[in-house]
Amino acid sequence: MRVLIVDDDAIVIQSCQRVLEAEGMEIRTARSVEEGEQALNRGDFDLMLTDIKMPGKDGFEMIARARRIRPDLPILMMSGYSVAETIEKSSQSGANHCIAKPFTPEELLEAVQHTIQENPKRFAIDGGTGK
Repeated sequence: MRVLIVDDDAIVIQSCQRVLEAEGMEIRTARSVEEGEQALNRGDFDLMLTDIKMPGKDGFEMIARARRIRPDLPILMMSGYSVAETIEKSSQSGANHCIAKPFTPEELLEAVQHTIQENPKRFAIDGGTGK
């Protein structure tokens, strides 16, 4: 499974990358919406994780661009702001699922699994691990 992580925080990227690679996923990272868009134009991904709050363009803009490039791409939104309005806005913008920061490795894996299960036609989930 190929995953694109878009976040301006290097620690978040490294943490997510470590957890997901340990599950056998192939990770590509981007530190801005522009880098994320370039990655989507160049590669085929099975899932995108994106932060909401980033300098310049935000995660909602990243989702809009992703939906133009890959309308069927499952998207997991990460947010340090887990208020109801943020969750609702992420859903309305096209995110399949939202996870509140900070999260544990187990919470991340559960959110990834939930997100890909929402798109069963796209994935053959091996033993429920999402690999």
